[in-house]
Amino acid sequence: MFVLAGLLALAACQSTNLGVDSRTDLNTQPGTATPTASASGEIVGNGPVRVALLLPRTAPGNAAAVANELRNGALMALTDFGRDTIQIVIKDTAGQAATAQATATEAMSEGSSAVLGPVFSADVGAASAITLPAGRTMIAFSTDSTVARRGVYLLSFTPQDDTRRAVSFALSQGRRSFAAFLPNNSEGTLREAVFRQLVGAAGGNVQVIKYDRSAPSIEQAVDRVAGFIASVDTIYIPEGNEMPNAILQEFRKKGVDIVGKLILGSGSWETVKLSDPMLDGAVYPGRELTNFAPFAQRYEAEHGARPGVWAGMGYDAVTLAIKLVQQNGPEAAFRPESVENPRGFAGINGIFRLRSDGIAERGLAIYQVANGEGQLLSPAPTTFARSGS
Repeated sequence: MFVLAGLLALAACQSTNLGVDSRTDLNTQPGTATPTASASGEIVGNGPVRVALLLPRTAPGNAAAVANELRNGALMALTDFGRDTIQIVIKDTAGQAATAQATATEAMSEGSSAVLGPVFSADVGAASAITLPAGRTMIAFSTDSTVARRGVYLLSFTPQDDTRRAVSFALSQGRRSFAAFLPNNSEGTLREAVFRQLVGAAGGNVQVIKYDRSAPSIEQAVDRVAGFIASVDTIYIPEGNEMPNAILQEFRKKGVDIVGKLILGSGSWETVKLSDPMLDGAVYPGRELTNFAPFAQRYEAEHGARPGVWAGMGYDAVTLAIKLVQQNGPEAAFRPESVENPRGFAGINGIFRLRSDGIAERGLAIYQVANGEGQLLSPAPTTFARSGS
């Protein structure tokens, strides 16, 4: 599935804030615009409140498939909850910042009250240069927290949130000495900051080993850890796909004993081959799948393919927009005090709330690997504490 690995790799591209004026008032109180009679793009629904959905539908690589999942999930939510509440105008950004900015400009001129998307961080930065001065809320899908702020909210799963859940669980189990294998990129830097903060506050110790995505670099990283493995009780490998298996294979080749060590992963492990015997007993955080499972069955029946988390985010984004209009009225729907409800919202991927810094806080579960699959070990919370973070 995507899944979280795909989200982190695809959405957190190098960002730029094209045209953002540092004097822009980020506390602008968004209201609801008056839709014009016509709009450019795929138009679905007949509600009085218009919402633009910016997606990289013709972008190269995997981006178009991601856009398709987001679109399909969004339209399923519209059918379920509010074809008469909102109207969605789907616009193609082509995965280009300049095009994203142009489509955002178009959406503002057409009377869109809010913008859902874009996906890439550079596109979010460029489009928000239009939506923020216009006083319109954006709810985007990037994982790059540098483009988030009040009025530009990210509905995505972030490396920080994911790391926080994983490390907090390990600490609750008495683990205090960590070896962290982190990629030598921006995601690794974000995870390291959270990791060091949490472990340090608990009086623990963490040794970070950075690596590039190459066989020699991974071998060198394992050699470094082998020198102090006896003092470690937890090995953190957050990257998904083949990376955990590759690192563990190096331990096997070198005869390094990791019996009794907790292998700790991340939400990106939805993409990992969990049948490796060395992963038996490993734990990792992940999204709540209780509501996603029946949604996935419906999605597959309608679209002929199993959905990933992108489809769930498209569904949740539109469900959120509809609920905001229905609960707060058109004029107050997308104002910060409505969007930043501290009680949060229940979504297909679990509960979430949007903070005043623009970043989503999510309720994540903990899964443990047994018999080659992840089994629920600690359920995700069903409510948030009243105070936001």
